[in-house]
Amino acid sequence: MISAKEIEEGPTVYSKAAKSRDILKKVCREGSYILIGVENQDMVHYAMPFRCMEYDVLEYKKQLKRIKEDYRKARERKNEMGNGAAAEFLSGMRKEDRLSPVITIVFYHGEDEYDGCRNLHDMLDFGKKNEIFKQYISDYHINLVTAKDLEEKNFQTGIRELIGFLKRRESKEELRKYCEENERRMREMDEDTFDVISVMINKSDFIEQKRNYRQEGERVDMCRAMEEWGEDLRKEGLERGIEAFVLDYLEEGFGKERIVAKLQKRFLLDEKKAEDFFIKYAPGIPDGK
Repeated sequence: MISAKEIEEGPTVYSKAAKSRDILKKVCREGSYILIGVENQDMVHYAMPFRCMEYDVLEYKKQLKRIKEDYRKARERKNEMGNGAAAEFLSGMRKEDRLSPVITIVFYHGEDEYDGCRNLHDMLDFGKKNEIFKQYISDYHINLVTAKDLEEKNFQTGIRELIGFLKRRESKEELRKYCEENERRMREMDEDTFDVISVMINKSDFIEQKRNYRQEGERVDMCRAMEEWGEDLRKEGLERGIEAFVLDYLEEGFGKERIVAKLQKRFLLDEKKAEDFFIKYAPGIPDGK
């Protein structure tokens, strides 16, 4: 278990190498710390084992550089070698010095199944005859977590809704059902969760319209946003149906007057609305029978 008070922000940029992590946190306990990095992926990365290994090596390299600088300064102050000093001088660190552990987690939230390599060995071409050397080559596996692996009920914060949406985003009906089953939480969603979900399900326009869904206490009504989205989809589907209807009747040789009349009857439209649709989808077509 890791509590929030144990977590500090860590530097994500390795400027000289022009590399930057997505997220890096320090978990501090009893005078020591462990570093946990997260790489967010919405697409499969087929070189991810190497990428994670590279980030971790850069972090260890930075730590080692700092230890070497501290060792050099301490040695200059003492101006003496002492026992084992030759080995320490060569290493640039004392026998008791230790690096802080680094963990990298890959969080994959893409829609496709993750089919990339999950360790370094899978990226290497040993062939048949060189398989014997595999045991001598250090492997490097990635800590892969996908949205589908997670059970949203195990979370109490906004992560719960985020995971719930990611797992159901391919089905508008499943999203609607999920909102209904969790209505109270959906109508009192915190703003950050609302923003992240909107981006993850490719509905950034929710953020632009957020003022329409605001509740008291910086809460946002996701149910209302989803309801309006559903209504937009219904209208969009209706318009596609009307467009196909108009084009089909034009191919059959019907003119404007007949098509407008049929639009009124089939889609329960008034004459003005039916005529507007005809003009929209059949511009320049003259009146006819």
